[in-house]
Amino acid sequence: MVMSLRSIWAVALFLAAGADPLFNLMPSDGVPPGWQRSGKERLFIGAALYQHINGGAELYHQNGFDRLAVQDFAKADHELRVEIYKMNDPAGANAVFAEMTGGMAIQATYGSACVLDDYQILFQRGAYLVSLTTYENGAETLAALAALAAKIDAALSN
Repeated sequence: MVMSLRSIWAVALFLAAGADPLFNLMPSDGVPPGWQRSGKERLFIGAALYQHINGGAELYHQNGFDRLAVQDFAKADHELRVEIYKMNDPAGANAVFAEMTGGMAIQATYGSACVLDDYQILFQRGAYLVSLTTYENGAETLAALAALAAKIDAALSN
């Protein structure tokens, strides 16, 4: 597919403005208390996904990847990352979720299905996949992951 120069500029302006509705699903600062957005929000559309997850992007593309919103959150020395993947349809999101969670214990705490461990919450709801990840294991960070997941899941339910 070839995009015209006008279309490329329109997309660039749209992205620069941070106007993508996917970011409306991200919790605001203070959710959970004391946690703030850290760094700039990032949006990956189409082949740009390879810039974010080079080795795993093909799975998403094979199943109808649309876009990805990424936002980091921090509180003091604690950090975590929220990624919200928008697929073209629920079947694509389900296929990616099933591939990524094969052999894991599936729960219904968040979304229509989720997996939880000490470093990540991954859940699917409709055409969305949500990944919340940290590199530290502690009660405060796990509570933040849970609060953010609940907030995003509620936004996706509306």
